[in-house]
Amino acid sequence: MPEASQCQIRFDNNPCGVYFPGQSLSGYVELRVLEAFKVKGVSLQIKGFAEVKWSESSGTGKSRRTVHYHGRQDYINTVTYLQGSPEGNPFDIAPGTHTYRFGCLLPPNLPTSFEGQHGHIRYTVRVVLHRPWKVDPTYKVGFTVLRHVNLNENALTLAMPCKLELQKVFCCGPCASDPLHISAQLPIGGYVPGQTIAVRIEATNRSKKRVSEFSTKLLKNVCYISQTPYSRVKLEPEVVAEVRCPGVGAGEQGTWDQYLAIPALPSTSNQCQVLTLGYEVEVEGKIPGPNINPRVRIPITLGTVPLAAHAIPRMEMNYRLQAHPVPQATVPDPVSAVQEPSAPPVPYDQLKPVTQVTGSVPNDQLRKERRARLRIWQQLPPCPPYAPPTYEEAVGSTPANILEEGEENTGSNNFTPQYMVYRFGE
Repeated sequence: MPEASQCQIRFDNNPCGVYFPGQSLSGYVELRVLEAFKVKGVSLQIKGFAEVKWSESSGTGKSRRTVHYHGRQDYINTVTYLQGSPEGNPFDIAPGTHTYRFGCLLPPNLPTSFEGQHGHIRYTVRVVLHRPWKVDPTYKVGFTVLRHVNLNENALTLAMPCKLELQKVFCCGPCASDPLHISAQLPIGGYVPGQTIAVRIEATNRSKKRVSEFSTKLLKNVCYISQTPYSRVKLEPEVVAEVRCPGVGAGEQGTWDQYLAIPALPSTSNQCQVLTLGYEVEVEGKIPGPNINPRVRIPITLGTVPLAAHAIPRMEMNYRLQAHPVPQATVPDPVSAVQEPSAPPVPYDQLKPVTQVTGSVPNDQLRKERRARLRIWQQLPPCPPYAPPTYEEAVGSTPANILEEGEENTGSNNFTPQYMVYRFGE
């Protein structure tokens, strides 16, 4: 091991290490040497790839069989020699501080960084000291790539309310009970981290079973897809947010509004061939005893740019789904976002509400009301833009060891991706 006190890899004007596809990544390497040692070269590698691995066993005893599944997709792999070359003669690195600059244009098709239980989408910068006839020390840091998911590009679909319902009967045949009817409704189908999902639960229980409580969850569904020895899909759902409310007794009915705060999470992603991410809101009725709990699941899309007219969805007291609008979002470059302090977020009560007409009214009266609302709207002060998002580690995440097989461990090699979080109401 060479007598190098440390090697630091820094990104220019980007201490968070967060980049978008297509951006220019640049920085410098600072190698501090205490005592001269021989190397053939100092190389820098910028690498991005997705990889999944897991094993499944079946059978017992001598018939037990284990299959190892694996999948991989490479996105970027550039190697540059900062000093020396692989074919050159060894030379001495003198004591002192050696600084090397690097830069790379990230491809525009990169998926968002992710670290999971059975796989990851990972981007790293690695510096290797190539020593003749010795182990090559490796210094490595990770950086986050965030792929933009602008919800406004699918506003016609994502801005619509979402509703699913089910009926469940207990027993069967002549012993079948009257049905338990459960429905769940969301005001919109697209969100960003930092928003709150308003969930309307309606239940009519004509059965003789009691629903002790309703559990409302935000599920992150991670899909791992193998390529060898053959294609296989492993789905891993994870609860990232949950709230509960009272249930409904036999012969009763009720309506409940529940609110799920969305923590720091990666966006919905299906660009990667071996690892995809999706989200669902699940409403589950808990029934005591040996029964299968009824569940309603509504898929949602998680993005990086909120729907311009529906940034803060909520339920109104008249049981109609509404949302509070904000101006069109312009997500800042992560480099500039960390250089300048942002303005405080806009409070909920300072956002302009969406006014909706209820009931059946004549056309003339409807036009008069619309003109009156338009005059009031024009007199209101313009909505101030909300604060740029911050970058935070994913909820429940643990630092991942980014060293690969055969790399010499030098210093800390743990990394956790960071994701956008909006703070609309703090």
